Amino acid sequence: MKRLFDDEFLQRLQRLGLLAKRISATAPAGGHRRGPKMGDGLEFADHRAYAPGDDLRFLDWHYYARMERLLLRLFHEHSEGEVSLLLDCSESMAMGQLCKFDHARRMAAALAYVAMASLDRVNIFPFADALAEGLKTGRNRARIVEVLGFLEGLEAAGPTRLARASEQFARASPRPGTVIVLTDMIDIAADLADALRHLRAGGEVIALHVVDRADASPVVLGPSRLAAAETKRQMSVNVTEQVLASYRRRWGQLVRGLERTCLSGGSLYIQAPTSTPFDRLVLETLHRAGLLTT
Repeated sequence: MKRLFDDEFLQRLQRLGLLAKRISATAPAGGHRRGPKMGDGLEFADHRAYAPGDDLRFLDWHYYARMERLLLRLFHEHSEGEVSLLLDCSESMAMGQLCKFDHARRMAAALAYVAMASLDRVNIFPFADALAEGLKTGRNRARIVEVLGFLEGLEAAGPTRLARASEQFARASPRPGTVIVLTDMIDIAADLADALRHLRAGGEVIALHVVDRADASPVVLGPSRLAAAETKRQMSVNVTEQVLASYRRRWGQLVRGLERTCLSGGSLYIQAPTSTPFDRLVLETLHRAGLLTT
């Protein structure tokens, strides 16, 4: 059986880390993002040409000695940014032609790594019917080993109560920041608006909808006995092409409804198919959230 975080995963994670210096992470106040600014920041960001009136303390004299050109050193001005990952660990996440839970955990690991490389604090909170005990990291990507161990030890079980978990998170997390929810959205459509309201009180919210082909377009045909992933309720149905076509239409309506709910709640909705590599999805998420400069 393939390991969740194998050598190939770690190599792709390192390539993502090379892009982390281009991340402009979220500042905790006003929704503004940190960018390269001149000042006594924590991390060197870039150079720019010297202009009259610039502070001479930030001239790069070593560069001048080599090239006889005046450049100003720029720094990231950091302000205790925080990224919280809420990971759906309900039983439906364990299903799929490609396991949704494994896909979500790889994405969570990659997002945590990039955030820590950008000197943000990262919190990871599993949830199902309630918020579980989480992992809080410092601003050091060397702790990615601890993150990987924590994620690998999680199991998918139980029903989903996103609104309840979000309320618990909001009460326990007074510090604002970016909140990223990784979930398959099964059985939470009615709770989504309330959940986003709780989460938005603390900062920006990104909803990553983990979708497997079996969710969006099942291929079963003929007489079947179906069981709900989380409630275990069963029903017998004769699955015909017409039934599948109706299901796909309803699925499209569900997805559009979820996206509208996120947009109306001031949150970003992004689909995260299991068929798309995790690193590509992480880059897309960062681009669309405005966290990755071009």
